[in-house]
Amino acid sequence: MDQNAFTFSTWWAQGGAVMYPLALYSIVAVGILIEKLFFLKKLGRDGVDLARSCAENALKGETKPPDGSTPVHIIINRVFKLSGKGLSTEALIRAGEREVARLEDIAMRGMIILAIIGNTSPFIGLFGTVVGIIRAFHGLSTTGLMADITSNTELIRGISEALVATATGLLVAVPAVIFYNILLREIKSRMTKIELAVSDYADALGNFRENGS
Repeated sequence: MDQNAFTFSTWWAQGGAVMYPLALYSIVAVGILIEKLFFLKKLGRDGVDLARSCAENALKGETKPPDGSTPVHIIINRVFKLSGKGLSTEALIRAGEREVARLEDIAMRGMIILAIIGNTSPFIGLFGTVVGIIRAFHGLSTTGLMADITSNTELIRGISEALVATATGLLVAVPAVIFYNILLREIKSRMTKIELAVSDYADALGNFRENGS
């Protein structure tokens, strides 16, 4: 095996001190991504269909929602229980909106950290770049411009550190920004659809209760 092959350990060693915060950033970002994927799976793509079907059933007089453990099931059942306390249609709709707002707050937890990682990783990499350039110029100053730079390990190490730090910062930042925008759009889209469907259910449920039919 070629001992001069460019491996992960070589990459890590040449990146300098900034590799540690960037590695921590990448671990946290992956953890947030996995957590959000599990949350969206738990939320279920059929959550909106469930709320809409409950609204349609309430218009037909079938007001009791189905039991379930998904977040949408829980919200629908809470609205149904509140309807038995004599709340008006407007109050039920507002109650449903508050429940969805709480769910959205849970869904958005950790997203700000992912945004910070995407925004600051390039600057950490840039800091490593500056340190590497300083090291390279320091190495250059010790030998002079006319010397053989291939024998100047400090110069070579400085240039390598600058390039690796820049590349690693971008390698962490780009996926973080991409996944942040994808997750944000998916969460906002689902929450909006669920809120509208829950409001329709609360409206249908309130009208049924008030009309007594």
